[in-house]
Amino acid sequence: MVLAIASAGFVPDRPDLGHRAEGLDLADPAFFADSLDPSAPRLLPPAAYRALAFAELEDDAVWTRSWLAIGLGTEIPSPGDLLPFTAGHHGIHVQREAEGGLVGRFNKAQHGGCRAVPLQCRTGTKTGCSFTACGYSRDGSVLPAGADGPTPAMHQYLGLRPERLLPVAAHAWGPLVRINLDREAAPPEAPPEGLVAFAAETRRVEFAANWKLAAQALAEGDRFAEAPDSLHLTGRLATGETAAIAVHFPNLVLIEARGETCAVILQPTALGQTLLRIGLLGPESAAQADREASRDASWAAWQAEIAARMAPAIAAQTALSGSANAAGLWLQQRIAARVRARPAATDTYPLFATAQGRGC
Repeated sequence: MVLAIASAGFVPDRPDLGHRAEGLDLADPAFFADSLDPSAPRLLPPAAYRALAFAELEDDAVWTRSWLAIGLGTEIPSPGDLLPFTAGHHGIHVQREAEGGLVGRFNKAQHGGCRAVPLQCRTGTKTGCSFTACGYSRDGSVLPAGADGPTPAMHQYLGLRPERLLPVAAHAWGPLVRINLDREAAPPEAPPEGLVAFAAETRRVEFAANWKLAAQALAEGDRFAEAPDSLHLTGRLATGETAAIAVHFPNLVLIEARGETCAVILQPTALGQTLLRIGLLGPESAAQADREASRDASWAAWQAEIAARMAPAIAAQTALSGSANAAGLWLQQRIAARVRARPAATDTYPLFATAQGRGC
């Protein structure tokens, strides 16, 4: 049966068959061993940054089993507003409820208009497709609700009966929104206190680097504290100013400096490419007038800082060798631990099957 499906141009992600590439078992602890030595930390073997099989392993061990940052609560302020996000290979969305809460769901159109995932969509690169709700396509922008509720553009996310879609855990995390595909997951760590969004938007920029290399480059600094799912560091901006940096596993980096916090949400868009969703945060005590007067300057300064930090990640993606910094070592340790801890795969049903059966 597997061969028949593959011959039709569709190679399924089958965790029960293992994850192998370049002659290596990517889930074997030996694959990670040489990169986790604190005395001489170095990057994972090249397959971790270029093999589709490793991206599928991350989907199984990380993106479907972790609290992911996906955006700002201020991006969806009104009832019915919808924020899309592709978590690994799975299209999900978070919608603002009438009473002000958040509800998360798998999208209706996990494969767009396709009965199976086409071969061109299984290359590890998010495709440009009219079905932006597909788990293999690029995310569209935030969808605001219409005056009468959901708009036609929301149909491929919501379908006709959104209450039948497989639910996703979704919570406000300070000014951010975090989700977990496991509804029974323990709550995430407490968010930093006193932060609000300085702007009701995130800005997007892409860099030619695997998300793991991007995370370690953004979090360049010296470690001083650690929690189960976060690492805290001290560092300096390109301007020489001191900064406090926090990495929240797996895809959120907070950089605090100059009385502001730059929130960077990482999202893989290809094996060697990462989309950054950037938000500006700060203390509630900051005056609104001061924020508005300096907002353009803040955006420009933080985007320049991020570009400077990402330069080593782009170089590392080209070389696929080198040392890991403190954040990179911690991230690799966390990924290795998640790979070891994941339950043995026994079911081969798609994760996106609806709660009420195959129909939606």
